Amino acid sequence: MNIFSYLYFYNGGGVAAGDLNGDDLPDLYFTSNLEENKLYINQGGFVFQDITETTGMEGKGGWTAGVTMADVNGDGKLDIYVSQLGDYQNIRGKNQLYINQGNDEQGNPMFENQAEAYGLDLVGFSTQAAFFDYDLDGDLDMYMLNHSTHANGTFGRATLRQENHPLAGDKLLRNDGGTFTDVTDSSGIYSSTLGYGLGITVGDINWDGYPDVYIGNDFHENDYLYINQGDGTFTEQLQEYIRHTSRFSMGNDIGDINNDGLPDILSLDMLPSDPVMLKMSAGEDAYDVYNYKLKYGYNHQFARNTLQLNMGNGHFSEIGLLTDIYATDWSWSGLIADFNLDGYKDLYIANGIKRRSNDLDYIKYISNDAVQYQLEGDLTEEDMALIEQLPIVKIPNAAFMNQGGLQFSNVSQSWGLNQESFSNGAVYADLDNDGDLDLVTNNIDQPAFVYRNRAAENSQGESNYLKIKLSGKGANPLGIGTKIIIPLDTQTLVQEMYSTRGYQSAVPAELIIGLGKRTQVDSLIVVWPDHRFQLLQNVTVNQTIELEQTNAAGKYSFSSAVQPMFIEVDSLLKPDFIHEENRFIEFNREALIPHMSSTEGPKLAVGDVNGDGNDDFFIGGAKRQAGAIYIQTDGGFEQVAQEAFRIDSVAEDIGAEFVDVDNDQDQDLIVVSGGNEFQGEAEALLVRLYKNDGQGNFTRARQAMPDIFVNGSCVRSADFDNDGDQDLFIGGRVVARNYGKVPTSYLLQNDGQGNFSIKTDELATGLSSVGMAKDAQWADIDANGTLDLIIVGEWMPITIFLNQNGQLQRAAPSSLEATNGWWNTVEVADIDSDGDLDILAGNLGLNSKLKVSQEKPVSLAVKDIDDNGTIEQLLIHYVGDEKRLFATKDEITSQLVDVKNRFTSYTDFAQASVSEVFPSDMLAGAEQYNAYEFRSGVFINGGELNFRFQPFPTQAQFAPVNAIYLTDVNEDNKIDILTAGNFYEVTIERGRYDASYGTLLKNVGEGQFIWVPNMRSGIYIDGQVRDLAELEYNGQEIITVARNKQSLLFLKKNESTVSALSSAAN
Repeated sequence: MNIFSYLYFYNGGGVAAGDLNGDDLPDLYFTSNLEENKLYINQGGFVFQDITETTGMEGKGGWTAGVTMADVNGDGKLDIYVSQLGDYQNIRGKNQLYINQGNDEQGNPMFENQAEAYGLDLVGFSTQAAFFDYDLDGDLDMYMLNHSTHANGTFGRATLRQENHPLAGDKLLRNDGGTFTDVTDSSGIYSSTLGYGLGITVGDINWDGYPDVYIGNDFHENDYLYINQGDGTFTEQLQEYIRHTSRFSMGNDIGDINNDGLPDILSLDMLPSDPVMLKMSAGEDAYDVYNYKLKYGYNHQFARNTLQLNMGNGHFSEIGLLTDIYATDWSWSGLIADFNLDGYKDLYIANGIKRRSNDLDYIKYISNDAVQYQLEGDLTEEDMALIEQLPIVKIPNAAFMNQGGLQFSNVSQSWGLNQESFSNGAVYADLDNDGDLDLVTNNIDQPAFVYRNRAAENSQGESNYLKIKLSGKGANPLGIGTKIIIPLDTQTLVQEMYSTRGYQSAVPAELIIGLGKRTQVDSLIVVWPDHRFQLLQNVTVNQTIELEQTNAAGKYSFSSAVQPMFIEVDSLLKPDFIHEENRFIEFNREALIPHMSSTEGPKLAVGDVNGDGNDDFFIGGAKRQAGAIYIQTDGGFEQVAQEAFRIDSVAEDIGAEFVDVDNDQDQDLIVVSGGNEFQGEAEALLVRLYKNDGQGNFTRARQAMPDIFVNGSCVRSADFDNDGDQDLFIGGRVVARNYGKVPTSYLLQNDGQGNFSIKTDELATGLSSVGMAKDAQWADIDANGTLDLIIVGEWMPITIFLNQNGQLQRAAPSSLEATNGWWNTVEVADIDSDGDLDILAGNLGLNSKLKVSQEKPVSLAVKDIDDNGTIEQLLIHYVGDEKRLFATKDEITSQLVDVKNRFTSYTDFAQASVSEVFPSDMLAGAEQYNAYEFRSGVFINGGELNFRFQPFPTQAQFAPVNAIYLTDVNEDNKIDILTAGNFYEVTIERGRYDASYGTLLKNVGEGQFIWVPNMRSGIYIDGQVRDLAELEYNGQEIITVARNKQSLLFLKKNESTVSALSSAAN
């Protein structure tokens, strides 16, 4: 076998740890793909004896993959299950079940392979087995994770997963009193050729008391999230729970990383952190291929580690980029455990590949037609020499210390875990019974790593722990599936007992819980697999507790009594409105732009359009979709046909505002067009004024508005010149086909009759070229009695134009100098109740590959580098202390032939600095932009334009904030806020931003906000939010949510919850 005949040739082996001989010390079993497996007995003091030959546990030859230990027959002794590749080419392996026969005279455990007798002598492309009691009948069942190969015809539609494959398909086997029955077909488990299964972990994902299963699949197939239905079946619900996953999913683990009592999911991939290795390695699909896979029924996938944070009620936010654990190169085994016993679970990642088959230069070489022809037949020695072209690069494994607050730091070196290797399977185990978790990894072509953890030894009172040993009843004596719950003041520690974790490996059947400085646990709840529970109180730390299921009583309730603060309102619209974004791929026109600008609608405008005293609203349409007016009635909101909107429907509505432009006491409508598709003086780019007849019927007033052709973002009205009528600011968003060029923004003055003229240069110097504006507000920010203009935008600082007697002058407060960001929205309010106005602004957020600071900004160079009449945009960011191009070689050379000619290999390009790829003369005269701040937050006004930036809590940084809604959720006279966003139309290298479900932030005074968990707020907004607006309907405050390519959503306060909160606040 070789890498050409078996694509998983370098995947390596696993390791299992557990007490096999009853001496309370974890023993170790290693698998080897082609050599003998090894069994080591722990003799204490980190001395291990190889008893492989004595016990006959070297395995059966062939190709061996994973291993797990479990008490399969329920006799109190650990058995060993070994997974093998079977019936593939000349390999004829079978999985083995080694039943523990007890110790011999020397105290060594003896084993007998009884796989056939138990019905577990499976033949297939096996990766790893997990034993757990999925049907809660008291014995251990088995999930068999298998993997496919490309030869199985897997490159088809996702419907292939409905077709069973006898060798590649996963299997679920039910334990029927000591023999196992294949129940795959009736269980809801996929068993197809599409499954490239590499990782499996079991955990109660939805916290209903039944074990669920997470499967990591390599290549194009989705990962699987099997939710246990409690009736012996599973439902695959990954796309309902999770927005995107890793692409080349390898090992995984389930654990609670933020102590909220909800299980989170770690899944590993192969993205390098080293910038040179990154540019040398294949990663993301091209944009068209990515979308092609979506059309074929596959989910959103990105080639990086993912950390799925459980937000409750079946919703996960992927925060691998925010936590900076997303790139650890070719990663196999991921483990979630508290290694330093501080009360927060850390991450350990074993990585490395013997030969890097994703090396781009190698792929280019091997893709040559002549080479491909050479490989089609039987491989000769000359053909095999091609393998020698594969790079060999050892890399260190990675460890991330959990610092709390969703912050992790890379401690690989400081913890002594950074030895270079090709590591695969890994386990944690308390090898010396000192109360902390040691580490063991299985390596290719070098000895295994055994790391002694000294956390307990060096504790000094800051690394306290509890060790839990379980004694279950009946056929599950090790209590597999048991939960430990420790409620703390503001947190809840949760652990579940499942052995199979990481990659092809299994940990011992015991739990170690880090407690930091705590010297006592007030309450410890043990929930056994049958849902009976027991409560321990006032438990002293730093001890081993042995728990027996026979002491449990009663039934633990998994239901939540939390009442949400907000509830969804059934659609109030007649008929419904669904935004229909047209398909337009800007990357085909401008390959190097960081993201699209054509999907930034719809926006809302609220006003009483028919004079009945009730709120009505306008919702903007997409290209070739008319916007709509909805009039409030007793039964909801009813759409009123508007012929003028239909006529103008080719335009894409981006900004809108109701304003009485002609002082006739009704609400007229201003609409700004955008979409970045039209250019020049296209009719669809005109700013539009629709006059109201007083009854809610609108007519285009073309002559009242100057010919302003702009890809705009917003319109904001105010009587800035204090002459009794409403004037307008129009924000310019982008210049079509020229991202990076500054669009024109406008100040329009009203003549009192509803006719507007451009006065930008006369009355607001510098406003026309303010930047790529995204939003603006008029407010008296300097408290002088006149309305000033606050503008935010892409690559822009928070910008203020002060109103000096009708003249707008750009202010230059030092406190806002380096606030350049990718700002999306702005609101103005007195957040700290000190009598002046503060600025709230929504930004990109922190869940991104792009990291910024004052010293290390993200920058953009804009220039027609090759003088072909088309500008290029070079996105540059820091990796460590070095500036690097964000775009790949293929992306850049697709636009610049000179670079392609100078850098013929990926290695040369990867090793080159920015200045080597683009010497200073090439970028001379380029327009330069910088971004120093990507956090959303509030700028607290200290008076005299002295602002202090207070970032929102971390949960509000999960995704771009596109809308901010002001409210007082608990009626304490403090302004609380709801933020919402997400943005999908970005390059695949950056990955779509989809981690927000709406974030409720409670004002606790002095500009400080705290996050209200989504399970408490009840807010779970799916999709890309573009606007939030308040409607008063039947005396209630209704939050209207406008989403791109989706229907409107309506939320209202849960009156019973709000009443309780109000009483508490007062």
